[in-house]
Amino acid sequence: MLLLALTILALALPLAAAAEEALSPEALEIANELNCPVCQGQSVRDSNSQLARQMRQVIQQKLDAGESPEAIKAYFVQRYGIEILREPPREGFIWALWWGPVIGLALGGAVLFAYLRRVSSQPPSEEIDSEVLQRVEERLLSGAE
Repeated sequence: MLLLALTILALALPLAAAAEEALSPEALEIANELNCPVCQGQSVRDSNSQLARQMRQVIQQKLDAGESPEAIKAYFVQRYGIEILREPPREGFIWALWWGPVIGLALGGAVLFAYLRRVSSQPPSEEIDSEVLQRVEERLLSGAE
């Protein structure tokens, strides 16, 4: 019983520490727009790493100091690079990454359409000789017996 009680207490302590973090809705929104540098694929809001907790506190402190959300994101971009943003700005080379697949699909569809149109407009290349057709039919009939 003592082991069970200690286990439950040990599991409850990290949850209590996470609950102590008092963040405004605006801070949570900004934290949701940033990638956690430690946890791959998680936002700063969802991550439970020590660095993400510190980043959430920095966001709240900067908001309390009157900084705009754009200035706060710029601070983290300067510190960690453009990869910190969950949705990078659509400009420069990143713009090509956003629109490249769409343009590639459009070009591929155009090439496929042109190829199929050209193939369907061509007459059949050879007519089957009736003598050859008769020999094939005889072989098929003889194989079926």
